[in-house]
Amino acid sequence: MDKFLGIVQDGRFMILSPRPQCCTVRLTRIVKPASIADDLVASHEIDLAEYEGRAIMATGVLPERKGWLYEANVIDQAGPILTELVKETFGSR
Repeated sequence: MDKFLGIVQDGRFMILSPRPQCCTVRLTRIVKPASIADDLVASHEIDLAEYEGRAIMATGVLPERKGWLYEANVIDQAGPILTELVKETFGSR
């Protein structure tokens, strides 16, 4: 299970760290099997509305096929000051 730092924008998680991952994903609690229907994955999506505009740290599994962070869990959220610091540090404006 990896840790990811990013900003929630438009209900999606924009990964800022680790840097090579830089992508925007949705979070789901489901474990990624070899093949699974997208609607089943979406039915376990984590609603990020309460984190909108904030920096969060999440754990999960990011497979090669982008779009979802599997087995996801939001482990921390930043307040306004730290969120601005994260945006400034990673150039996310």
